[in-house]
Amino acid sequence: MLRSAVFIFLALTRCIAAQNDTNLTTSSVQEAFSNAKIVPDVLPSFQPTALLNVTFTDQATGALLSVSPGMNLTMEQTMLEPTFAVTANSSDSLAEQIFVLAIVDPDAPTPQNTSISQFRHMLAGDLHVNASSGGALVNSSAALTDFVNPTPPAGSDPHRYVILLFTQPPTFNVTASTLVNASTPRTNFNLTAFGQAVGLGSPVAGNFFFTGPSDSTGTTSGSGSAPAPTTSDTGSSSSGASAVEKLVPVGGIWTVFMGAIAISYFL
Repeated sequence: MLRSAVFIFLALTRCIAAQNDTNLTTSSVQEAFSNAKIVPDVLPSFQPTALLNVTFTDQATGALLSVSPGMNLTMEQTMLEPTFAVTANSSDSLAEQIFVLAIVDPDAPTPQNTSISQFRHMLAGDLHVNASSGGALVNSSAALTDFVNPTPPAGSDPHRYVILLFTQPPTFNVTASTLVNASTPRTNFNLTAFGQAVGLGSPVAGNFFFTGPSDSTGTTSGSGSAPAPTTSDTGSSSSGASAVEKLVPVGGIWTVFMGAIAISYFL
């Protein structure tokens, strides 16, 4: 009976998780960016027309962690390079496009002292949609800046890690390589200035998450710090929560589990 209860419990939590994912809209992403002050700290404005799905694989557990805008992730959970996918109301509008993807940290070295921000965690062009794999983004050339995992310093408040997707302009490969290459410092990067220099235009999609150091208390206080996300405005739980807890509130898990036991009793 217990095995049946566990099976039903897992099935129900997956259903709830899927339902939560469908609640994400371009409007809610835009609002999350505004609440976290990514506009104007990183972008002068943000009006996404598509959704950027970012998925990390937890190195320790192998669990897949789908990023909701503003959720908390640990350093361990963000150790490996994530995968990316883009979805829009009309898949036809994405099929023939080439994209540029950037990941920046505007809170380096700390949210109160941004003297080396933005820190460029990744910059890659020639990304296109793999239509046969649910909108997954794949690239046909090496990244200008390979992914490096978040490493906020000890004692820092959590940092914002901002992932943005742009339509690639025709001359990007020529102009971008003159500004950024393997030897270019990652610190003091200015995404807006870079975008203007290479003709990126406005981002079509974006996402972001918070990561603090291992000793982080999860608070963000003081001048210039980003507000700590809460369950009510981000749909995520604390950074130490399991993958299931990030998708279903603890009380909801208990209710679902007890319901699963009740159902299995009659099977």
